[in-house]
Amino acid sequence: MIDLNNIDETKKADPDGYLEILEKTPALCRQMWDKFKASDYEFKEFDKIVVCAMGGSAIGADMARFLIEKHTTLPVQIVRDYNLPNWVDDKTLALVLSYSGNTEETLSGFADAKKNNAQIFVMASGGKLLELAIEGKLNYFELPKSFPPRTTWGLFFYVVLELLMKAGKIKEGTFKLEESIVAMEKIIAGSKADIDVDNNLTKQIAMSLTNSIPIVFGAEHLASVASRWKKEFNENSKIPSFYDEIPELNHNLQQGLECKKELKDSLSMFVLSSELYHERNQRRAQIIQETFSKQEFDVTTIQTGGKTYEESIAGTVVLGTYISVYLAFLLGKNPVLFEAIEELKAMLNTKEFTEKLLQE
Repeated sequence: MIDLNNIDETKKADPDGYLEILEKTPALCRQMWDKFKASDYEFKEFDKIVVCAMGGSAIGADMARFLIEKHTTLPVQIVRDYNLPNWVDDKTLALVLSYSGNTEETLSGFADAKKNNAQIFVMASGGKLLELAIEGKLNYFELPKSFPPRTTWGLFFYVVLELLMKAGKIKEGTFKLEESIVAMEKIIAGSKADIDVDNNLTKQIAMSLTNSIPIVFGAEHLASVASRWKKEFNENSKIPSFYDEIPELNHNLQQGLECKKELKDSLSMFVLSSELYHERNQRRAQIIQETFSKQEFDVTTIQTGGKTYEESIAGTVVLGTYISVYLAFLLGKNPVLFEAIEELKAMLNTKEFTEKLLQE
């Protein structure tokens, strides 16, 4: 197992430069956000939003959904599947998001949206989806190429929120997006590889996880962030991980306190807490820490910072990413590679499926 205080060992464990990508995330988000703001789009009237997306392309929109529903009356549904709901019609804004542009579930959703005359907006770095958007003269925003898809969550987050302002659904400046980028920069400054373990919370947490399965709990604006942490442990660290939402988990998972000690010893739980939560959810977060700890579970409360939802979301996402990347190094895994997912796509014959789908 590598020494996280040894910079040479850390660089060797990161041959594809995940930490470099992570450090550049705030600047890239700001660059793409500025580029989108400078672009001209025409939007027809819409009264609901459906998002067709998977994985890293979906999670940014999922985070944005909480903020959209806080500031508008627009219902937003994220569809991580092949078919869209029957209510999709010409008054629906269909956000079709796929970093690669070749995600088969998203292409299927695109076909559904088109069939139901939805107003389509595409985000992709290339692939069949971008090609279809250009051919169909649809609204689209092209993303930069050559990034691991999960590292582009912020591009979708910032563009989706700015899009609602461009479409006149939310007053310009409503979202505190610049502050959220600063929040990311602050977390990065304290989590870099050259910050030693004693002063680096993300390294400390990673070192505590080398023999356990992380379970992450979050509420409200941090529910989707808890999901993001789970997926980062899966994709970056290459380990099983799970998440649950407060207060829902108090109605089912809470009863799991009674499991045998051998199971308890294999789990590490994280409670993402925030002063922005409803007062009852703040109390629930405290109770989870107290009750699970009393039953000898390994439970850590992460008191997330941020005066706004946007800051809290962005900063906590980056915190979790650093933890998962350092854990990958400790486990001898390259965080960038995702061979098992590519193998699955090959088994599914994704290319053949999408070609047939788009011919129908």
